Amino acid sequence: MAIEKTQNKRTPKKWFVIPLIFIAVFIFVDNFFFTDYYSSGPPSPPTLDQNATEVQIQGYAERIHDLEKLLSTTQEENEQLLVYQRLFINSQKRSSLILQRYSQKIKRNIVEDQRNMGVFITPDSKGVIQINKEIPQKNFLFNSYNYLIDNFYYYYDPFTRTSEGTQEWTNIKAYDLKNEKWIELKLRDSVILDNFPDIVFYPDETIDFGGGDCEDFAILYTSMAINKGYSAYVYIVDIDKNGIQLLHALSIVDDRILVDVPSKLYIEGKNEGDLFAKYIKAIKAEKVTVINSFNDKEFSNIKKTYT
Repeated sequence: MAIEKTQNKRTPKKWFVIPLIFIAVFIFVDNFFFTDYYSSGPPSPPTLDQNATEVQIQGYAERIHDLEKLLSTTQEENEQLLVYQRLFINSQKRSSLILQRYSQKIKRNIVEDQRNMGVFITPDSKGVIQINKEIPQKNFLFNSYNYLIDNFYYYYDPFTRTSEGTQEWTNIKAYDLKNEKWIELKLRDSVILDNFPDIVFYPDETIDFGGGDCEDFAILYTSMAINKGYSAYVYIVDIDKNGIQLLHALSIVDDRILVDVPSKLYIEGKNEGDLFAKYIKAIKAEKVTVINSFNDKEFSNIKKTYT
């Protein structure tokens, strides 16, 4: 007789049900008891019934005022944050390029560039052509000056001696030309270098960085003017003011317009002598000595002193 062996099948234990029950209980308790502790998102605008009383109308007006103030403050903070982010990124790009050009491999070329700064004037570069298209053509020289004031920052170069002293390369100071205020940003890394040369940038680089120092602005403005057919030059000058000598750069166009973007000066005159006479008066200096002047085709190192 054959004996059949039967094997009892074990029913799997449903342990997974316990975690599900625990999760369900947690969600219920969380929603029921702790709803008030979570933000419901942006504040909802207040509502007002048609038959509202004077007290309700007054309360409604106050809530509207508070809401507008809150939204305005948030917008200002966001705009300020975007400014800092943009300046930080630009300062990193600028400092990286400075280090690249300062490397031992091309250190000699930097010195040569200082002697022939005309190579940095590029009136037909892509950036200059594009920026000139954005500027109203009528009264172009004045409009381009205002464009730079409204959209660019004046940067300290690391270790550059100015009227504010020598900047350590642990941060960057940017001057908001439009709103006339300093903004200080901490650099990602601090760098210590000896005998740091003044680094000159091409107009397209200055446009990309959203600003530069006096040489960068003079080179950019001169390139923009030449692109429009004007006779423009960069002037490197030595300013004597309050017993201190400051090396500075500015632009002169057609011997009748002097532009100093960092100083926010747009001066009209009869000739070079008249322009510098008005410039000395505007900056309250004792005298100004022209070290050299140049553009993309000409260079002059004939020194002239104006008092």
